[in-house]
Amino acid sequence: MKTELLRILESRRGEFVSGEELAENFGVTRAAVWKAIDSLRSSGHVIEAITNRGYSLVRTSDALTSEGIRVNLKPSTKISRVVCLEAADSTNNYAKRLAMNGAAHGTLVVADRQTSGRGRHGHTFESPAGTGLYMSLVLRPKVEAEKFQMITVAAAVAVCLAIDELCGGAKERAGIKWVNDVLIGGRKVTGILTEAVSSVESGEIESVITGIGVNVSTREFPAEFADTAGSIFGEGEYLFGRDELCARIADYVMDFAENLEAPEIIREYRTRSILSGKRITYMKNDVKSSGFVEGISENGGRVVVNASGEREILRSGEVFMIRRKVDED
Repeated sequence: MKTELLRILESRRGEFVSGEELAENFGVTRAAVWKAIDSLRSSGHVIEAITNRGYSLVRTSDALTSEGIRVNLKPSTKISRVVCLEAADSTNNYAKRLAMNGAAHGTLVVADRQTSGRGRHGHTFESPAGTGLYMSLVLRPKVEAEKFQMITVAAAVAVCLAIDELCGGAKERAGIKWVNDVLIGGRKVTGILTEAVSSVESGEIESVITGIGVNVSTREFPAEFADTAGSIFGEGEYLFGRDELCARIADYVMDFAENLEAPEIIREYRTRSILSGKRITYMKNDVKSSGFVEGISENGGRVVVNASGEREILRSGEVFMIRRKVDED
């Protein structure tokens, strides 16, 4: 009932819907409607109530609820289940446990905060309550090992498209530093961690967990990330809710996961890559190297001309420094 109630208020945002109309719609008492409204308010949804006029949804700024996410998923969504948690050690860990117990393709796990958020290479991902979006998707794609990275590429593109659409041009266009990092205004606002769950018996990949962490309105970061991390919103800004962002990203990821070879994925990724045409210092196989990034391969790898003049495709590694090409010429 809460999901459908929120859907009605969302579809008529700005209007007042009478308690009597809602009660008749659900076949319940007006007291039951009020109780559902009160529960939605407790979750963070801002709903105005005026005697003899009814209820009106004002905004969903800080709310992160399963009802709010479902309302914002498109009608043809491929999301099969939404699990919304107050806290999780890591949404990827939680999603992996569900996957190992048979969770279906399209299971979405979301948490208001993480107590042990993880990034790549064992790094921690700071995950305070109320300011970020921490989500993981259980995917069961039929993908060959060499195309595995395209799942992360698709997730990065999904995040960029979702942010840009919801911001409506009010923010600088989102870019991709490397396949796992999304930046706005030169600062990292999103980290992506994709992990495979394999069968002990067959050794084959049974599912893929794609974790996405977004700094929506986070203000404080650890000292080591203070100069590089950022958030979508500045102080006092509000353009959309976390529910909306979560649903938009999830829908894009699910659509892309159905066809990882869709040309628009790699095309969009290439136009958003902030490394192409730059000289970089990077780690490969624990060795620090430098080179010029020519572009992005069909499978999402970096095409780099290294210091020895050899062309190579990098599918993993860490970028430490980015310089304009002219700085080296």
